[in-house]
Amino acid sequence: MTQYFPPNDYPPVWRPYALTLARRLRESVAPGPVDEVEFWDVDSGRKRDPQADGIMDTHLGRLLMLFRIAASFGPEERFQNQVRRPGGVTVWTGIKPRELPGIEYLLKHGGVPLDIRVHTRSPHRPSEPVLQLCKPDTQYSGEVSTAMQVAFENRITEALSFPAPVLILLPDGLELSASLKRILPEAERLAAVDRTIMLTLFCELYNLSDTEERTTVAHHLPDDATLAQLDYPSVIMALRSPSALEAARKLQNMARPDRSVRKDGLTLEEIGGSSAAHRAAAALVADIQAGKQGAARWSEIPRSLLFYGEPGTGKTVLAQAIARSADVAIVIASVGEWQAKGHLGDMLSAMLRTFSDAGGRRPCIVFIDEVDSFGARDNRDRHNSNYRRQVINTLLREIDKFLALEGAILLGACNALDTLDPAIRRPGRFDQIVELGRPPLEQIVRILQRELPEAVDLTRLARHCVGQTPAQIDATLRAAKAAARREGTRFTAEYLAAQLSAGRSEPPVVERRIAVHEAGHALITSMLLGTAAIERVVVGQEDGHTIRRSAIREATLAEFEREMMMHMAGRAAERLVLGNVSAGGGGGQGSDLAQATHLQMFFDRQAGLGIHGPAWLGEPDISRISEKYWDRVRVKLEEFERMAGDLLQPHRSLLERLAAELLVRREMNAEELQPWLIQLRASSKR
Repeated sequence: MTQYFPPNDYPPVWRPYALTLARRLRESVAPGPVDEVEFWDVDSGRKRDPQADGIMDTHLGRLLMLFRIAASFGPEERFQNQVRRPGGVTVWTGIKPRELPGIEYLLKHGGVPLDIRVHTRSPHRPSEPVLQLCKPDTQYSGEVSTAMQVAFENRITEALSFPAPVLILLPDGLELSASLKRILPEAERLAAVDRTIMLTLFCELYNLSDTEERTTVAHHLPDDATLAQLDYPSVIMALRSPSALEAARKLQNMARPDRSVRKDGLTLEEIGGSSAAHRAAAALVADIQAGKQGAARWSEIPRSLLFYGEPGTGKTVLAQAIARSADVAIVIASVGEWQAKGHLGDMLSAMLRTFSDAGGRRPCIVFIDEVDSFGARDNRDRHNSNYRRQVINTLLREIDKFLALEGAILLGACNALDTLDPAIRRPGRFDQIVELGRPPLEQIVRILQRELPEAVDLTRLARHCVGQTPAQIDATLRAAKAAARREGTRFTAEYLAAQLSAGRSEPPVVERRIAVHEAGHALITSMLLGTAAIERVVVGQEDGHTIRRSAIREATLAEFEREMMMHMAGRAAERLVLGNVSAGGGGGQGSDLAQATHLQMFFDRQAGLGIHGPAWLGEPDISRISEKYWDRVRVKLEEFERMAGDLLQPHRSLLERLAAELLVRREMNAEELQPWLIQLRASSKR
């Protein structure tokens, strides 16, 4: 058995300071003086019962914090120099918001030499040595509100106006203003709970005088990174144990993550897929394998990837597939899970524990779902802005610490990329950001093959599911299998086809409109950018989409106009063929009309090419835009729709024939579209 503490290395040098602090604490709350060796002398050789010696009556949380303070700032002479030096300023960090009141209590009850008085408000004419303590107030949730932070910074400024030494307690996640950060000394970090601190505390609480006994207990303690992330109730519950060995075992059990580190799920090969997201995933797997085999240094390979896209596209499944394909563990977390742990301090602890769990299992992936739930620190919504800032600051710090480790891989997923804080999505945190869209036909075939392995050809059946997300397809399969079970019928491809036909949600006339709309996008894109600019056109039962290249490369006026025409081409095609337009071009933030509207406002207000000339007006506040300007946007969008319609007019026959083909195929890739798009050039020459 490996000894954690070699005999000549125990006790740690800060132990005498810890015992002094503990004696002062007990004297400050006891009616009379306390014998220093009453239960703090481990050399007496006396085996004792913690209950009989009254140890269980001592505040275990305060004892633990005292040992952390001693381990951080001992020996006592060093700390005394800080708190007695006139004009001295000390900053402590590494503190959870909920720990602030406890540290203040300890400093006022024996944490400093007895002749020094700790004041949170500076006395104007002190009659004795004073230590000015500055800490922020916190809400019940542990959050430091904006008003509380302002008061905290004012308190620091006030304390600096007096010559007495100053001690500033700066909780994790809270950033001081730039002016204060510039003048204050570098912060000293309060030691996190580790094996040395826990074993030393065990020696005092349980009289571990025997080296072999200490070694046995140390063998059962979790590693330092895991201990540091255990929540306060878990540690205190373990310290209530009647023996050190039982306490160590409890800590080991409590250190197990809430969610299992997973290696299950599909591989990338089983998923299939040829999108940019799948290609990036495959490249990352190759890089991870190179790092594992020593063919490349971990510092030389990209180790972070962020997927974005609408809900249900399989971002979590893809992250799990990366882990399984690379044969590494994955720890899955989400903002919602962290928040469910409790208030701010509990949430931050859960976040730290996630990264700690993964750090101890390297090579390992941390996958953070719902990354966009964090929001951005520069969000105009000031509600909970301080909470948001503290959470994001902590996340950034943990990402940086984690990615500095060999074998650490970071994956993330979000729905709304534009709501992410820029510091989260910058290279170095997420090296690659790729969109994961709805699956193409060949990937849908793979999904169906997993459920219907005996089927010979599933392409025709897969066309019924084109335009759906994997989540929607899975729901359809589950419903069909359940129906077959209830009817006592075998689940086959024929049964699924019948269920899909019976469950058509839209009449053919709606699907034809969708096909005309998408065909319009395809033809206009081909006319303006060339046939190679289109990757795929999809017509689903409820909506469709065209995957194409953007027209904007050099950000010239002509490129912006082409992009606007391509956005409005679907409506123009509907009006040309069907005589009217539908709401199909509208909808959410990713809709044609939303993108065209935002692009027009960017063009006018930020690009220096619109109505305001070279003036830069910044991002618009939609609620404050004048009716006159909205009229301008409407007129411009109608103008670009009309221009797209004029381009489509000579090719109406081709437009209708392509729409009809899309209705049959449901999806056409670049190669399949080529014969159709080439006809544009032929008809243009006539």
